[in-house]
Amino acid sequence: MNSIPLSMIDQPVDLGVPLPAHEEDPYELVGMVIPGEAGQTEAMAQAVVEEFILLGWNEKQLMTLFTSPLYLGTHRIYLEKGAAWVQDLIAETCAKWGIGTKE
Repeated sequence: MNSIPLSMIDQPVDLGVPLPAHEEDPYELVGMVIPGEAGQTEAMAQAVVEEFILLGWNEKQLMTLFTSPLYLGTHRIYLEKGAAWVQDLIAETCAKWGIGTKE
């Protein structure tokens, strides 16, 4: 197995073997807002819709990704762009993939 030196822990680490836990790491998930360029929000929304369409989700399920505040990223898009924009995105993306999402 290959190993690579990691100066931060002063020891070589074998590839595919988990790193040892760091005593100061709180193992807490931390979210951050990263600024992006124009159009990235729309591209991200389309990618999410495509992924779930290909998993077999229907239109109602797809809308839940945007309307539920539990899904922070897509819900923010829903609040910024509105229900009509999201519905159009779902319909256009379904048409692009030749998939009907109506139950």
